[in-house]
Amino acid sequence: MSALRRFALPAWACALTLLAACSAQGAVPRAASTALAPDPSLDAAARAHPVAFLDRLGWGADARELRQLRREGATRFLDAQLRPGAGTALPAALASLPAPAPLQDWLPSMVARLRRDRMHVRAAADPSSSMRGSAVAQDPQARLKALQQRRNARTRQAMARQLLLDVYARNQLQQRLTWFWMNHFNVFRGGLVGPMMADYEQRVIAPHALGHFRDLLQATMFSPQMLLYLNNAQNARGHINENYARELMELHTLGVGAGYTQADVTNLAHVLTGLGVDLLNRPLRVRPAWRDLVWRKGLVVFNPARHDPQPEVVLGHTLQGRGVGEIEQVVTLLAADPATARHLSFELAQYFVADHPDPAMVAAMVRTWRRSDGDIAAVLRTMFRSPQFIASLGQPQFKDPMRYVLSAVRASVGDRIIRNPQPLLGMLVRLGEPLYGRSTPDGYPIDGGAWDSPGQLTTRFQIARQFGAGAPGLFSCAPADRAAPGAADTPCRRRRVRAPELAHSAVFLAARPVLRPATLQALAQVHQRFRWNALWLASPEFMND
Repeated sequence: MSALRRFALPAWACALTLLAACSAQGAVPRAASTALAPDPSLDAAARAHPVAFLDRLGWGADARELRQLRREGATRFLDAQLRPGAGTALPAALASLPAPAPLQDWLPSMVARLRRDRMHVRAAADPSSSMRGSAVAQDPQARLKALQQRRNARTRQAMARQLLLDVYARNQLQQRLTWFWMNHFNVFRGGLVGPMMADYEQRVIAPHALGHFRDLLQATMFSPQMLLYLNNAQNARGHINENYARELMELHTLGVGAGYTQADVTNLAHVLTGLGVDLLNRPLRVRPAWRDLVWRKGLVVFNPARHDPQPEVVLGHTLQGRGVGEIEQVVTLLAADPATARHLSFELAQYFVADHPDPAMVAAMVRTWRRSDGDIAAVLRTMFRSPQFIASLGQPQFKDPMRYVLSAVRASVGDRIIRNPQPLLGMLVRLGEPLYGRSTPDGYPIDGGAWDSPGQLTTRFQIARQFGAGAPGLFSCAPADRAAPGAADTPCRRRRVRAPELAHSAVFLAARPVLRPATLQALAQVHQRFRWNALWLASPEFMND
C-alpha cells in the first residue's frame, strides 16, 4: 500500500487505488476428445463463478460465451473447447482475415533484395568503389529502406492478426494455448524472424496446440524461426553451436534439474548439425553419395555435408544415423522422457490454475501425459476436471498483461468490430509484455507475482480509463501502410465512440454476485459512466479471475 501512495493519481482514482492494493496482495496464492459424462462439481463451480471459469479457459468472458455456458453447462462447454478447431467462426467483418502466405512465396525474394541492396549501400560508402556517387549506388539506399518497411509491416500484420483472433475467435482455449506455446517455444521478432511470425503462429504452433506434444515439438524443431533464433542454422560439423541444444533440454522439454549433463547438451548439438535454413530457397548441391540424405521442407533443409554422422550418446541412448531420421529420434526421445511430462504439466497448471499448483493435481496430469503419450487435450481435461481447479475458481489468480488487456477488450467491446488493433499493441508495450518482444528464449513469466508491481498497477489504471471511455482508437482505421501487402487505399476516418454502459453488460452482471462489498461500495459512489467503467476494470476482482 505504501508503494502505491507514492504515485500522484487523479482524485477519482482514490477508491481505485485502494482496490488495486487488495488486487496485488491477492495476486499470488500460496498455497481424448470424446464427450464425457457431466461433472456436477465442475458445472456447479462454473455456475457460481462463470466469469472466472471463462477467464481461465480463454481470454476473458463475453456475452456470447456466458449464454453458451448457461445453456450447455461447464462440462459440455469444456469438451467443445478441447476439440481442436472447434468454433473457429469469426465475425463477418473479419471472416476475410488473410491467412499467412507461405514463406517460400515471398521471403527468398525479399532476402535476395535485402542482400543486394546492402551490398550496394556498402559499396557506395567505400571511397575506392567505382559505384560511389553514382545513381545506381544512391538508389539501393531507398530500396533498402522500403524493404525494411515492408518487413516491419509484415511483423505488425502478424501481431494484429493474432490479437484479432484472440478477441473474436470462438475456439478460445486453443487461442490461449497458442499464446502459451508461443511463449514456451519463444522466438524474438528481431531481424527476418519478425515477418515470419504469422507463419510461426498459424502453421507451427496453433495446429498442434491441443494435439500431441511430440508433434508440436517436432514442428518447432523444423521451423525456420526457431533454427534462426537459436542459431542452429549456424550449427555444423567442425563449427558446433550449442545454443539450441541447451534450450531444447532446459526450456522446451526436460527442464532445469532433470539430470541431463553438459555432455548430453554437447552430444545433442552434434546430432542437430546440418539442420538449417536456406533463406534463398536454392537447390542444394552435395556429393553424389549424400544426395539421398538431403531433406527439405519449405525453407528448412537438412544438409548432410554439414552433419556430424558419428554416433552420439544422449540421455543414455545411442543415436546413430546419417540423415534427418536421427533428429526425429531425438524428438521422440525428449518428448517421451518422464521429466518432460513433469516439466510441462507443472507449467500448464501454473498457467491455468495457480502460481503454486497443488502437487497432487500435477501428478494426476503427469499420469495422463504418460498414459496418453503426451496428448495435450487429455492432460488439460484432467486438470480442468480436478478438484483443485474447481476450488481455484473462487481464489484469485493475478492476470499477466496479455490476459488483462484481452479480457478488458472482450468485456467492454461487445458486438463492435475493432478496426485498428494498434492501441492494444501499445498497451502491451506499456505493460512490459510486447507481443513477440521477449528477446531471451525463456519467454515471459507466467506467474502472477511477476506482474503486480506499483508501476504495473498505475499503468493498468491508465489503460482502464481508456477502455472506460470506449477506447475510440480501436474503432478508427489505422493509416494505410503503403508498404504492407494488400494495404487498404480507403482514407482513415475518426469515429465517435461513447463510453459503454458496462454496469449493464452481461460480463459485469455475471460477475456482480461475487464482488466484494468494498468493490460494490466504491462503484456505487461513482456516477460518471467512463469513471465507473474504469473503476470496475481496475478492481481486484477484474485484475484477478
